[in-house]
Amino acid sequence: MEALTRVLSKYVRVTKNLNELNAQASELRDNRRTIELDLAALYAHTELPNSIQLKESEMMFSVKRPNQWKKGWTLSKKDLEQYLTEILGEKGKEVMGEIVRRHEPKLVGSDFDFDLKTTGSSS
Repeated sequence: MEALTRVLSKYVRVTKNLNELNAQASELRDNRRTIELDLAALYAHTELPNSIQLKESEMMFSVKRPNQWKKGWTLSKKDLEQYLTEILGEKGKEVMGEIVRRHEPKLVGSDFDFDLKTTGSSS
């Protein structure tokens, strides 16, 4: 039990550190999004270049203008089911059932997974 206590203590410490870093990363993403909105406002009302070589940071800044690029896409289970039903009617539900039947076994975890949550008590 002592070995488990030591390992759990490390696990808690690392999890707390990750939570703190994730909170910082979330704040940085929010800040970046605000700056992106400022950039979008500038580019919407001013003729500016689509790419700029940033020599100091050795980076390239590039702009993707509205309606001139495609986002990467994912398809949720719900959307897939809706599309299949719209296209194939009742047969769409059968097809979706078969997709789920074939795909769900791939979602079963083959190793341990651990979770750490606060219990709400202060003791």
